Amino acid sequence: MLTRETDIIIEELITSTCGEAPDPRCRHLIFHALHGLVRVAQAEQLRQMRSDVQLAIGVAVEAPAGGVSLTAGCGSDSTGPT
Repeated sequence: MLTRETDIIIEELITSTCGEAPDPRCRHLIFHALHGLVRVAQAEQLRQMRSDVQLAIGVAVEAPAGGVSLTAGCGSDSTGPT
């Protein structure tokens, strides 16, 4: 059962995009892809908030670590940001 607001919004996005009866595998894949996107956005927001707090208290801000390429295929050995 869905309890989090983001899960409800993701379900509404999937239903409005794919219709009421899409392929269950496709629905599952889209659900987890969107859920992963929400988690990445939350992590970015938390990192930015921590950076803002460090700036506010006068602590030197660290440069962000290298990103992960989301467009490179599996096994491409690509680790740089896109």
